[in-house]
Amino acid sequence: MNNQQELKKLLVDGRRFYAVCTGGGAGLLKTLWEVPGISSVLVGAEFPYAQEATDRFLGFKPAKYCSEDTAILLALEAYSRAFVLNGPQAIGIGLTASVASTVAHRGDHRVFIARAEKTGVRLFCETLPKGVGSVARISDGQKCDDRALLTLLYPDEIGMTDATERAMTLFLEHPLFLGNGQRLALPNAQREALPANGEGLVLFPGAFNPPHEGHKWLAKTHRAVFHITTNPPHKPALNVIELVERAKLLEGFDRMFTQDDPLYLDKARRFPGATFIVGVDAMDRMLDPKWGVAVQPLLAEFRALGTKFLVADREVNGALETLWDIKGLTKELLLMAERIEQPANLVGLSSTVLRSGADRTGT
Repeated sequence: MNNQQELKKLLVDGRRFYAVCTGGGAGLLKTLWEVPGISSVLVGAEFPYAQEATDRFLGFKPAKYCSEDTAILLALEAYSRAFVLNGPQAIGIGLTASVASTVAHRGDHRVFIARAEKTGVRLFCETLPKGVGSVARISDGQKCDDRALLTLLYPDEIGMTDATERAMTLFLEHPLFLGNGQRLALPNAQREALPANGEGLVLFPGAFNPPHEGHKWLAKTHRAVFHITTNPPHKPALNVIELVERAKLLEGFDRMFTQDDPLYLDKARRFPGATFIVGVDAMDRMLDPKWGVAVQPLLAEFRALGTKFLVADREVNGALETLWDIKGLTKELLLMAERIEQPANLVGLSSTVLRSGADRTGT
């Protein structure tokens, strides 16, 4: 394959990508760099060879460094870094490999390469002829470099398999992203690094598509954790690529992703004693019996769970609405709810409006 000629097709295509290789694949970075103009599509590339470097790149220690799963995780993180600059046209490539060394390995020599993009995640795996010594190592490395180029240039022809479902499972195994870049697991819904039994925990549920300065002000002011569920009520379920995008858009803040807790009551049951930030319009909808939830039993269970609400002002149909304007406002609700008065320049911000503006401009 003429690498120079083949890679120039990327310049015409214009899709920007980020590549990360942790074992074999080091030559990929050299091959990419040698193409004039590659900076217009190559967002970045990394070679976190030491295990500690891989841990920092991912935000946590993977179960196994050379594996299908780690290649997928690397590709997801690579996609997030390309997404910042190229939006939904981004591509993330993640590669892990076990290749020949000066001593014989017990296991097979294998290469795992994952490609993440808007349409999902695909995986390529190959067992390499087993050898030992520098000649075998160079040969294995060249094979890894070539396969990585093929997954970048011709993913439909190299025999990649769909790994989108597996990618979702892996993403949700470390669903708590801290603002410092660390990711934590939530085994059995027990929250590591979060207050025991939810005491003092402030969660800010929502779709955040996209997040705006009003969201960020609320989270910062109340030390809240952004909380996104994969299956929000009355909206399409989010796929793993969308979750990766939201995690990136909320970078610098604590944010958490969970599954099967679409309603506020579901969230309250999972995190008893927690406080939830909600907009006044969301509280209005929650207390509207037309959604099929009986209001009095709902409020009674919230109180039994120790749930509290911080209700943020919103501009609805051009008028300011506050906690006091909620149609279903009762004494029982007032015992667990408190008004948040937002700055005037933030109260009218809307993800829906921002999204429609982006659609009109094509960005």
